[in-house]
Amino acid sequence: MGFTLEVDNYRALRKVRWNPSGVCAVTGANGSGKTTLLSVIEFLRHFLQRGIKSATTLAGGTASIRNQQAGPDDDILFRLRFGDGTWTVVPTLMAPDLVAGEVLKVRDSLVAEWGPGMKMIRVNGREFQTSDNSILERTKGILEEPNPEIDALFNFVLGYRLYRDLRIVDLRTTGSLVTSDTELESSGANAFSVLRNWRAGRREHDERFRFVHNGLRECFPELFDDIEFLSAGQTVTVRLFLRGLTEPVHAFAAPHGLLVALLHLCAVASAPDKGAVAIDEPENGLHPFAIRTLLEVIRSRAARKELTVLLSTHSPVLLNEFNTDPSRVYVMEPAHGRVPVPLSEHSDPAWLSHFALGDLYSNQEFGAQQRPPP
Repeated sequence: MGFTLEVDNYRALRKVRWNPSGVCAVTGANGSGKTTLLSVIEFLRHFLQRGIKSATTLAGGTASIRNQQAGPDDDILFRLRFGDGTWTVVPTLMAPDLVAGEVLKVRDSLVAEWGPGMKMIRVNGREFQTSDNSILERTKGILEEPNPEIDALFNFVLGYRLYRDLRIVDLRTTGSLVTSDTELESSGANAFSVLRNWRAGRREHDERFRFVHNGLRECFPELFDDIEFLSAGQTVTVRLFLRGLTEPVHAFAAPHGLLVALLHLCAVASAPDKGAVAIDEPENGLHPFAIRTLLEVIRSRAARKELTVLLSTHSPVLLNEFNTDPSRVYVMEPAHGRVPVPLSEHSDPAWLSHFALGDLYSNQEFGAQQRPPP
């Protein structure tokens, strides 16, 4: 289904105009803003859940969220469209506080708004008291009848996750805390608890467990056979049954790549239907066969569940899996007027078809690391 994202003057992002769908790769040099791009909807989710001040703190504070090349009159702006709903957020520093003006539209018709200088929130022409909550959340509670477009936009933001800095060491040494979670945290720390809950839960959750289990068998056909859960006090850990071994292996001694792939599969399985999930550098720790198979497994689920899966990468192996569809590779090159640029617009598709995309990236034909002038 996809979404449309506009961003102005946020951290490394000067101007973003982006509408990805399906499984996409985001690539570019270090410092080009790949991870920042994937974190934008996460920023909006934190705003929705905790307020603009907390969201800004989690993004590094007021001193770091503004693009350093922005002029004094250039606003920070976020605009997210999902389906027929559009949410615009304009954070503004009004010392000593940061406030966020907001506009909420459905099919380009104004539903709700609030901005600095307004004493009341306006929802469908009526005024209501302000609060620290986003007007996207407030509007859901104010409207007398459910609005499917606003509900879909709200749920899309809440369901978005960016997975990075995965806590594999903690999973090895202490496992996961016992919880009732059925969704993987951004750090992956609750993975063993989530998997156990999926396996023991309702049929819809068992399907998620089977996706992870079968995906591991496909990625590691000569290695992985099965998984078993163990509880001790307030923690859950696992034993892995590996082919060729007579005894199961505890998480502490499990192959690193197997745990990496397990977390990536859990991340995709956690995404709600028609939702979006982002994974930062999924290739780390994986053999080329596992990278290619993992992408194939993810693509299959994304097609069935109408997911958008965003993968930031430096991997030539992963990029080669987009040889036949360079329009789903997005290049971060800040010198362009807008980012990210679809590779099919960055370079002539007819020329691209003669090469492997991973080779072109390795040779700095796109997403190049720039050298300073002598």
